Amino acid sequence: MRPGRLIAVLTVLCLGAPATALAGVQSRAIVSASVGVAGVPSHLVLSITRNGRVAYSRPVNAAGCRQRCSDVAIPPGKSVLHVVDLDRDGEPEVVLGLFTGGANCCFIDQVFSFSPGAHTYAKSEHNFLNAGATLATLNGRPVFKSGDARITEAGFTDTADSGTPIQLWRFARGRFTDVTRSYPALIRADAAKWMRIFKRHLSNGVGLIAAWAADEDLLGHSALVRTTLDRLAAQHKLRTPLGLPHNSETLFVTRLQNCCASWATPARPAGLSEAAPTLAAYGSGRRSRAAPAPLGD
Repeated sequence: MRPGRLIAVLTVLCLGAPATALAGVQSRAIVSASVGVAGVPSHLVLSITRNGRVAYSRPVNAAGCRQRCSDVAIPPGKSVLHVVDLDRDGEPEVVLGLFTGGANCCFIDQVFSFSPGAHTYAKSEHNFLNAGATLATLNGRPVFKSGDARITEAGFTDTADSGTPIQLWRFARGRFTDVTRSYPALIRADAAKWMRIFKRHLSNGVGLIAAWAADEDLLGHSALVRTTLDRLAAQHKLRTPLGLPHNSETLFVTRLQNCCASWATPARPAGLSEAAPTLAAYGSGRRSRAAPAPLGD
């Protein structure tokens, strides 16, 4: 760490079972983490202490940050730092929420997992784009609850009027895995929500009906999606001030269905791990804008 004063420090402590209640497993270690600003020019520094010993202390960096990430918590009340046993193996992980800056993007969650061989922590990360993510518990398992921001990236309309169909990720063995299909009741509830919102915003609803279509396609209801979109196109209810692709509702339906077909493919595990360096390398020492969905299945 470059010389400098550590300021604005946020610390989270995990003391055995009470602090790992999200995972429901007794912890084997006492883990605390803090993030603050140090150095000139300033940069974020993450420090992790395990059983009274500093096991990790490094500047924060992420692939999506041009210069440095911000640890701004969005929405208010979301902590930027968590210590929780994500994979229920009794060893707490440290989760750090980051924002890359910019009008629409991006929210990155980094997970630091203890590496017994190196006696320090290895970093994995996932870019949740403009949807962000929050930690939740489903069926006793911690998950990252987010939205599929590819709807926004598709450019059907402006970002503010684009929906984000539900997306759920689980972290284990250094990887993020999309487990959304494991919760069909949540997908159905999310689809119903986007349809309700679409009916209230017909003047600029293509980004909202796109979120509904993605949810329904994930449930295997591609025939329902096609008939519904065709009916809405015939009724001239697929509208946007920005103009549909080639100003054609029929072409919009075709483009959206092509997108849904690719989005329905199960996502590969994401979040490559950074090799855990030895402690000698350090010296001796969300967010989310994803719309909430009811939990439970």
